[in-house]
Amino acid sequence: MKQGYSETEGKCYPLFFACKNDCLDIRIDGREQMKAKGKLGLQGFLSFLFLAAGWYLMQYFCAYVVLSGSMEPEIPTGSVVVVDGRKKEWNPGDVITYRRGNMVVTHRIVEKSEEGYYTKGDANAEEDAGIVLEKQVIGNVIVALPWLGFGIIWLRQRGTLFFLAVGAVMLFTIRQLWHGRKIMQENKL
Repeated sequence: MKQGYSETEGKCYPLFFACKNDCLDIRIDGREQMKAKGKLGLQGFLSFLFLAAGWYLMQYFCAYVVLSGSMEPEIPTGSVVVVDGRKKEWNPGDVITYRRGNMVVTHRIVEKSEEGYYTKGDANAEEDAGIVLEKQVIGNVIVALPWLGFGIIWLRQRGTLFFLAVGAVMLFTIRQLWHGRKIMQENKL
């Protein structure tokens, strides 16, 4: 074995399929080791930044799938609404998401009173029964992503997730067999 190299030199186990031969070649002699440390430091910093941003977003923003047509045409059935929970004061015309019992409702505020808010779905003829208290409000809708919710609902069904997992395992196995076949053909030449 050469001095300064590991026993597993030249062997790579990529985490993602896009990786080809991106092995981290750690050498004892100066420059190559510094490059490796720089890459690892940058990757660590970016990972930390990504996790911190995710934590911040999870504190104030949530997403819900719209299951009814009460807010059409502005928010179609099957949309995903992103709700900002930082705002604590809402006015008539704002679209809010709130809890009513064990349901989550997204409707527009039509009137504000001392007790709370009166809401109504854009497609509904009448206002919602009852008043929405401030403590029930989750936040205001900042964006609606049409039809994305249908995909989320489809993925959450038990059978779908199972078949996707089986399909992924099959694709991985086929890829590995194909790669092994190519190596064997190259070795015969």
